[in-house]
Amino acid sequence: MKKIILSAFIAAGMAARLCAAVAEDSKIFTPFFDMSMTEAAFLPSEGNIFSGGNINTQVGLLAKATQADHLFGLYNFNYGGPGFAPQDSKQFTDRSMSHGFNIEYRRSVTDRIRLRPGVSLNREFRRTGANEAWQNGLYNMNSTGGQLAGDYTFDEEKNGYVTAQYLFRNVKFPNYTDLLTEFRNMNNTASVNGGLQDQTMGQFSLRPSWNKFFAGLTYTVQNYKNQKVVANTGVNSTVKQKDSDTAVDFGFQQSLWIFELAPMVSYTMHKSNQNFMLYKFLGDTSPQFGGKYYDFNELTLSMPLDLNITSKWAVGGAINLTRRAYDKRTARDANNNFTTEKQVNNMTTLTGSIRKRINEVAMVRLFTSLIVANSNNKFEKYMPYNYTGNSFGIAYQLSY
Repeated sequence: MKKIILSAFIAAGMAARLCAAVAEDSKIFTPFFDMSMTEAAFLPSEGNIFSGGNINTQVGLLAKATQADHLFGLYNFNYGGPGFAPQDSKQFTDRSMSHGFNIEYRRSVTDRIRLRPGVSLNREFRRTGANEAWQNGLYNMNSTGGQLAGDYTFDEEKNGYVTAQYLFRNVKFPNYTDLLTEFRNMNNTASVNGGLQDQTMGQFSLRPSWNKFFAGLTYTVQNYKNQKVVANTGVNSTVKQKDSDTAVDFGFQQSLWIFELAPMVSYTMHKSNQNFMLYKFLGDTSPQFGGKYYDFNELTLSMPLDLNITSKWAVGGAINLTRRAYDKRTARDANNNFTTEKQVNNMTTLTGSIRKRINEVAMVRLFTSLIVANSNNKFEKYMPYNYTGNSFGIAYQLSY
């Protein structure tokens, strides 16, 4: 869950950089719109067939005050429905819905340097159960914060620039409660009932881009306000939880003859001082201790390719690989006991598709995917680790 939350903030940062690419021409008002929708059916190796959809919409407006001063407002709506997911992330049936608002002031200091301070507000709703109401989600999240970004343009002809950005967020989980902690402290539930996931988040990123090549270095720190680190005795210590992520990525988007390529690779190092106690049942008096349980290194590789048959039609293929290796966490056997092997999760997705460009701003794509997930963790009572699946769906994209 922590990884999902962090990904939402990284996506918000990417949206801010996307806003920077909006043309600042002679118009007083310049609209910005980008929408993608996907609907698919999923056939897992175990269980019943199910369906799910995703919607991501960004609506913005750039207002020009003077030649050097601009104001940009952005609304971002995102819905994530049921679907296959990497291990240790979420259940197939989980749903999420978020509303994000960003206001950014842009000041051109010179012809090459621009500053972009801004503020943001985000509300995210999660449903982890079929009968759970959106407003009652355990992991519902509210965040407020700001940013300060600077862009340096070094090659206007090939769109070469470097962006440095700092984000700050104050995050609250109004419905979160730790039932195990409440059970151990039944006489003092008021002190543990809420606020354990509340945190502050700071993120610094440096992103160069040139001639449709891009790269990035991102460092993120999450400081928990109330959550304490679990000691090997099973009792919370006086030290508060602190997580950090260091991520690097590289990719490009290029056209070569009748081919369109957009590969990307990223590597993330996640560190946390939080430990874990493995209770096999409620009231277990001899739980197993897992130190530095959440530290991992994750490699992600995405290689999409489209072959243009005509000006409107294209045949596509893609391979996506995700490998997460934990530093200290050992895998569990089928009886929920720790083994001696460090846990490693792998997920491979192979996709084939047919794409049609409807016009200059819209396209539709039919696709089918094969997903293979495997892990040396064999305890799968609460979350799937080893499975295969197929999906069939349609995607629509509109942007201008």
